[in-house]
Amino acid sequence: MFLLYLFVFILFSCSSSENNAGSVVARVNEKKLTKKQLAALTGSRVNDSKTLLLTTNRWVEKTLLYNAAVESGLKKDSEIISKRDRFYEDLLVASFLDIQTKNKINITKKDVSNYYTKNKKSFIRPDDEVFIKHFILPSKKESIKLKKILRQGRGGAEFEKYVEKYNPQTKTLFRQTAESSRVGFIFSGSAGEIVGPKKTGAGFHLFEIMQKHKKGSERGLELVYDEIYERLYKQKSEAIVVSTIDSLYLSSDVFISAEVR
Repeated sequence: MFLLYLFVFILFSCSSSENNAGSVVARVNEKKLTKKQLAALTGSRVNDSKTLLLTTNRWVEKTLLYNAAVESGLKKDSEIISKRDRFYEDLLVASFLDIQTKNKINITKKDVSNYYTKNKKSFIRPDDEVFIKHFILPSKKESIKLKKILRQGRGGAEFEKYVEKYNPQTKTLFRQTAESSRVGFIFSGSAGEIVGPKKTGAGFHLFEIMQKHKKGSERGLELVYDEIYERLYKQKSEAIVVSTIDSLYLSSDVFISAEVR
């Protein structure tokens, strides 16, 4: 630990002989890593000593491997050069289309609401659902204690300790999937009920049923808003891409041989 902090102290101490931003913190043969470059690599964690050391070590290792690859002749390998060029072309195209779509797409709340109204049938639940909070605890005693806390009502410092310690998952379960994975018993409970503990090899499972929905019921707009937004964005994005390509065809001299038609 002492060497770690000594490294950071030396790394960012003032120097009377050279510019701080350009001072070298690591070197592999002729290639150098400066303070400024290291700061750019670490980003917001520039003051974290462990991150600085880890990032520097990774830079050294990557540079060593890169040099070895170059010395082996891979930099001149035609297949690698071709892959590089194709990747760069794809990156430019993706960036261009991203700029085109972002500047032209505007989706309002009304757009989302209208889509929901017109397509309600696509938001019908295909199966029974429960929305749960799932705890896995190490002992039955701990499970029963938490179950008592949950029954008394959520909140409070004691409950927050359990959340922080055991990091429960909040998720939606479908009856068909749940029954095949042996947790179908959850569907016998009601909304607001605490089910369990149930022991498995992983520990003691406790389930808080937050919501319960029947097959065939509609998913509310608040639940599918983001999904609808993504659908609309994709539709408009695809339309813009088609329009952009069409305009480029008109303004360009394009030839396609009959042999490939």
